[in-house]
Amino acid sequence: MTATARAAVKTGIENTEILEFPVPRIGDNDGLLRVEASGVGGSDPEMYRRENTAPCVMGHEVVGTVSEVGAAAATRWGVKPGDRIALHEYLPCWHCHWCRQGDFRLCMEADFFNVKDRFNTLRYGTCNADIAPHLWGGFAEHMYLAPNAVIHRIPPQMSARHATMAVPLGNGVQWAVFDGGAGIGKTVLVFGPGQQGLSCTLAAKVAGAMTVIIAGMSRDRARLDLALELGADISVDVEQEDLAGIVMRATGGAGVDVVVDTTGDPDGRIAEQAVSLAAKGAWLSLNGLGASVPLGEIKKRYLTVRAPRGHSYRAVQTALDIVASGRWPIEKLCSHDFPLTQVHDAILATAGRGTEGAIHVTVSPHREG
Repeated sequence: MTATARAAVKTGIENTEILEFPVPRIGDNDGLLRVEASGVGGSDPEMYRRENTAPCVMGHEVVGTVSEVGAAAATRWGVKPGDRIALHEYLPCWHCHWCRQGDFRLCMEADFFNVKDRFNTLRYGTCNADIAPHLWGGFAEHMYLAPNAVIHRIPPQMSARHATMAVPLGNGVQWAVFDGGAGIGKTVLVFGPGQQGLSCTLAAKVAGAMTVIIAGMSRDRARLDLALELGADISVDVEQEDLAGIVMRATGGAGVDVVVDTTGDPDGRIAEQAVSLAAKGAWLSLNGLGASVPLGEIKKRYLTVRAPRGHSYRAVQTALDIVASGRWPIEKLCSHDFPLTQVHDAILATAGRGTEGAIHVTVSPHREG
């Protein structure tokens, strides 16, 4: 009798059903993961309400135990059955220009913004579940480990839920530190106190930033308070306080060295404000697809502008090292956990619907409901 694995499958717009798939037979080059926990990413609510993306096993912040692995895969990954790992969502080609220089997040097989067909491109948590062997997401009891998977070993004692912070905290390390240059003596402004913004805050402070300012709305009060526990020096409710005045007082009128926008900035207002609050020579990570960036001001202020684009291997490993250090209250970021039968509620909670106080939500597929 063929073994099966249960998975929470998106079958329509904001609709999930529990289905069973055959557990794939593992060959020399691949493996099988017993999923311990999978985080609900900040982009998942958008994916959940998008048309023409079903059927799909979502979940791309995955942590689990290797249950089977082929001999060649074991040598390539340096793992054996029983080892615990965290995964990237990327399934890169490993032979293009970007992969060969170690920046697989920009591989055309993995780059979310450039693949021709996002839904039918193999990527954990977003691809078509009709593509065999079907188990392409973390909201399942088991997940297929493809030959081109990108993995990190994690310590036996690390909490699975804490380890799911590898991707969002990895984004924070990438955007604020590796791309933005946050470090010793720098002043940093983060827009948005969601899981990505809080991760940027923590990463900047771990890197040695002198002053970290985080900005949010009145409804974000609890998250702004948590940011102070994660290393922020100043939190600002932009609906009640003068962000520009606070930034200029904190920087002696010079402006900040690093700006990271994690909000999406649909109307471009944050991009304009980021430029106005930037110091000469600052680095800006701007996230608004519709933003109009004033090139004249960029030239006058000698600014460097980049867009946040995923996470490198080094960023995710650094994030896992931060979690493993035990120096920061990671447990306060991991706010809610749901069983497999409540994936729908977990995704809505991340969208701020139905569950109060959600920050980083996880799904534990083997947890009893």
